[in-house]
Amino acid sequence: MKDEILNIDDIDFSVSIDSLIESNAIPPKFKKCTFENYYPDNNYPSQEEAKNKLKAFVKQMEDFRKIKERPKLLRAISKVKKPKNIYLDGVYGVGKTHLLAAIGNEYKHKSAFLSFSELTYLIAYYTLEDVVKELSCKFDIVLIDEFELDDPGDAMMGINFIRQMNKTDCVVVATSNTLPSQLGQRKLDILVFKERIGKLVNSFDTIIIDGKDYRIKLKKIEFNETSKSIESIFETYKTKGRKKLIVDFERLIEKLKEVHPFRYTQLSYNLDALFIENLRPFSSEELMDALRFTHLIDTLYYGDVEIFASGKYNIFDLFHPDLKDGKFKTKIGRCLSRLSEKCTLITQT
Repeated sequence: MKDEILNIDDIDFSVSIDSLIESNAIPPKFKKCTFENYYPDNNYPSQEEAKNKLKAFVKQMEDFRKIKERPKLLRAISKVKKPKNIYLDGVYGVGKTHLLAAIGNEYKHKSAFLSFSELTYLIAYYTLEDVVKELSCKFDIVLIDEFELDDPGDAMMGINFIRQMNKTDCVVVATSNTLPSQLGQRKLDILVFKERIGKLVNSFDTIIIDGKDYRIKLKKIEFNETSKSIESIFETYKTKGRKKLIVDFERLIEKLKEVHPFRYTQLSYNLDALFIENLRPFSSEELMDALRFTHLIDTLYYGDVEIFASGKYNIFDLFHPDLKDGKFKTKIGRCLSRLSEKCTLITQT
């Protein structure tokens, strides 16, 4: 039984970020995602259209790779050109990440999968030039989930990253909740920035996916689980090859401060279930803690980790209104959407 239990202080977060990049494959939750097991909603034809376009893109990438390996002269006269970057736009929960992972799973060669947050953390840790070189030399396709330009600093990182990647043979496929033509309109009224936005738009083929958030229909969150304590649920929870961890919310937040966010996967990918005691809302002054937590939820989601939490508050009140309506509202909205799928709340009275 003890072999199933993980202590947060025993986790080895010292693994090098270089090795994490090298092993940046499709995360556990999406390992089995294919185009065939993406089931479009017939009420939204754009879902079927998106699937077909992305299947064609994979074929184009396979053809382009063959051309890349030819001598320069033969490559120059070839009619096969580098495919344009792809931009998947849609609301939460229409299967954008499923389709993104399907590209990586069905492409026969090397691709990297990163969330946009991981990308910005990487660039901040190294340099833009180093990250572009590392990714473009090792991978043919870079898959970026939830491309965000809400924050001006992160926005500039993302735009410059695309500009530099466009100079390589590597192709970027990104998901987001904002159309490229709308990027930069969220209080970012800077002429230079808008100029760069224009270049970014032209480097992407935009695929719009309409639909409704399937996670809301799952109704995973249970608000009245009062017959058992979180401790008793933890004791009886059966793991399925990985481990389980119970930790107080305040201790969890302190640990997240100590660890580079790119290493959060060392926690998430080793767990079947995380139990958080005494969950409470983030105040408007706790932006950095809130952002670390949203990144953790992203990695837990990718790791397909079940989340149990005890607390006196509704999950949808987890973030102060100033945070939910602020410049990181996209990130926080995604966090709440993913919690609605993965989290069981044990309410305290």
